[in-house]
Amino acid sequence: MIKKLLLACVFFYGLPAQAQSCEGGLYLNPQVIRGEGTSQTESALRELIEFVKPVGLSVSPVLNIKETQDVLTAIKRPAPPCWVYGNPVVGLASGYRPVAINTEPIQSAVLILADVGTVKDGKPVELKSLAPEQQAKVLAKLKTTSCFGMKSGVTTSLVKAENLCGTVVEVMPQQGLGQSYLPTKAAFQWQTDRWVGLITRLQSAQASTMKSSISTDERIHMAELIIVPATHPSWGYGIYVHSSVSADVLKKTASQFTSLKTTNPLLLKALDLGKKYEFSTPEDAAVQAMKKSLATGS
Repeated sequence: MIKKLLLACVFFYGLPAQAQSCEGGLYLNPQVIRGEGTSQTESALRELIEFVKPVGLSVSPVLNIKETQDVLTAIKRPAPPCWVYGNPVVGLASGYRPVAINTEPIQSAVLILADVGTVKDGKPVELKSLAPEQQAKVLAKLKTTSCFGMKSGVTTSLVKAENLCGTVVEVMPQQGLGQSYLPTKAAFQWQTDRWVGLITRLQSAQASTMKSSISTDERIHMAELIIVPATHPSWGYGIYVHSSVSADVLKKTASQFTSLKTTNPLLLKALDLGKKYEFSTPEDAAVQAMKKSLATGS
């Protein structure tokens, strides 16, 4: 009789079904992408863990990742990660639910290191400022040009989705060689008869010059710079959560991010936030539109 009663209790309360089938999380650590050292990387990881721990999400282990393939490998494990914090490229690749994303738009652009001009270390020129026939020539030549961008970066994915460049060379971040290394890499690839593209955020492209650049050819300082923006913007970093996580934890997670108001520089760096940010839970239509812009599929 007692044995039957115990079995009935197990059946009624559904204990086996309540066992969470995931553990820990994945983190596209911005400090890793920037090529920062171990201390900065670990500091950002600690800040993120302390921020998400109160909502009840599993935080053991939380692993730094560099690219989409890291996510695709992790989600196939017997106990996949409970959540992914990163840009929409890695987040949407997980297939997890986007619970809170930073809606401040990211506008991608290609900064073209073009022909030798007459101005040393000149400011870049926006494509739209050129005459229509010049715009057509620039876009046509860009179709035969190699462009450099960070692997699994949202700016890179936006440019790839629009087929702006002839070839996109994706650079894997590593300690000491992150996003800040891209201009140098592009400058070394440039030649007077060969254009090179640098994939970056539009604001960064607008502020660029060749003044601090080094290359095998000193004429790099005379290269004309042309900005070709991508058509569609992206949202920023966000948290994507596994289907086995309870509704209560999902609600707390969303609230933790959407109510965030902080100027803590360490936390802002950890979450990849600028001075302006706003988290929200995206509607399904917005998710599908983002997938289309990044060409990540349905």
